[in-house]
Amino acid sequence: MSLPAINIIASDEPLLVMEACDKLILQAKQLGVHERKIVDVVDKYNWAELLADSGSLSLFAETKLTDIRFSKMPNKEAQSALVALLQSADNENLFLIRFPKLEKRQKTTKWFKAIAANATLQELWPPKAYEFVGWIKQRAQAAGVNLSADAAQMLAEQTEGNLLAAKQSLDKLNLLYPQQLIELDLIKAIISDNARYSIFLCLDEALSGKGERAVRMLKKFQQENLPPISILVNLTREIELCHNTSMAGLNGQNPMQALAKTFLWDSKKRLIASAVSRLPPGVWQKLLIRCAFLDRLVKGQEKGNIWQELELCLWMIAGQRIWGRRAN
Repeated sequence: MSLPAINIIASDEPLLVMEACDKLILQAKQLGVHERKIVDVVDKYNWAELLADSGSLSLFAETKLTDIRFSKMPNKEAQSALVALLQSADNENLFLIRFPKLEKRQKTTKWFKAIAANATLQELWPPKAYEFVGWIKQRAQAAGVNLSADAAQMLAEQTEGNLLAAKQSLDKLNLLYPQQLIELDLIKAIISDNARYSIFLCLDEALSGKGERAVRMLKKFQQENLPPISILVNLTREIELCHNTSMAGLNGQNPMQALAKTFLWDSKKRLIASAVSRLPPGVWQKLLIRCAFLDRLVKGQEKGNIWQELELCLWMIAGQRIWGRRAN
């Protein structure tokens, strides 16, 4: 058994990153690699020092694993440093690189191709909403937790969007109720609501026509005092995409053709196409105008309830004709 010299793990899901990295680190230890240098990259990180350290290995040095952790994608200085640094990778100088989720355009850049050419790349994706109950059941079985079907459903609802909270809940159940069938009433009593929905998931649900789920997430944001502007910025971008795609349809292009030159994943393109097929161009135009009003509203230049307005927009995107019923 051997370990690749360069290992890249990319995801926005902390639990998946942690587990994949822990597995790799354990594998390295089993191969006799006991020295690990952890590098938490900040904006003004001293790459020269790390480059010098990596290049100064003596002939008698032990095999070392350098664990480099990025909270955001590297800037130009870090990109150049990584390309240079990873040239020293070999059987005695191993690297583990942790990235956030990689966008399609990032993987086509020259610097990334250079570091990934001789690397093992793992891109880790959280389960989709319809897969989450199954994910809970699988994790419960692996953890030795005996959940009833209703209890698994409740736990999934309470921790949706937060895999780490789901794992912690299962660990807690395993500790408190080993070998016991855990029914719905028990779950209700001991599991708190840890659902953490992302803005992007919320908008994807609306685009796919699931207005009720999208609005439920929005109300969660409101309870958590999430700044409305962070939602509005992303909402406006999605509506602009839908509007432009819809207008391209008037010129004879189908939605996938209109989105061909964007850097969106195919799954995202399909969501946009689905939303565009539900509403005529005139409605997307009205939504775009509404976003301009919401921008003034959130800045205090207009009067109204920003959360109610955002909710109306989500219902519209999902296919509920609230404004512009006669638009075409």
